[in-house]
Amino acid sequence: MARRILIVEPDPKNARDLFLLFHSEGSRSPHARYEPQVATSLSEAVEKAQTIRFHCVILDVNLPEMKGYEAAPLIRTINNSPPVIVVATGNTPELERRVREQNVFYYHLMSFDQNELRMAVENIFEKLPALRESRKPSTGAVTPILLKPLQSFQKQDKRTEDANTKTSDD
Repeated sequence: MARRILIVEPDPKNARDLFLLFHSEGSRSPHARYEPQVATSLSEAVEKAQTIRFHCVILDVNLPEMKGYEAAPLIRTINNSPPVIVVATGNTPELERRVREQNVFYYHLMSFDQNELRMAVENIFEKLPALRESRKPSTGAVTPILLKPLQSFQKQDKRTEDANTKTSDD
């Protein structure tokens, strides 16, 4: 089985390193054949996710359009709920809280050994049948959706934040 991984990473060096990590890993073992694809922006990732079913998505926390953890639910909606790993070069307690609120499979700090990230991806594929079962849509079918431009989502989020701020100030 080809194990398709979508890597969403705006930094060219990090994108190349992650691609090579999984491309070379897949070439070493016929049992762990990975097919990584790279997107450098969320809009590019959305395009790919609409046409290819990925088994795992690795999102950088700092995407050009929005935070990677905010993009996780969007990617899940488009691509039949693949497990999401969020990667970051730095961490704060607030960032970690926000990432974990999105129910990501794994949160990886790039300063850690890449072996940890590779093991997290392997873990996803070991648990994939159980993960698929727990994330099945209620109808059992994947429903294609039409996406608004990303700016629409950002404007909607801003309006929601503004409304929440007004409510909490009252």
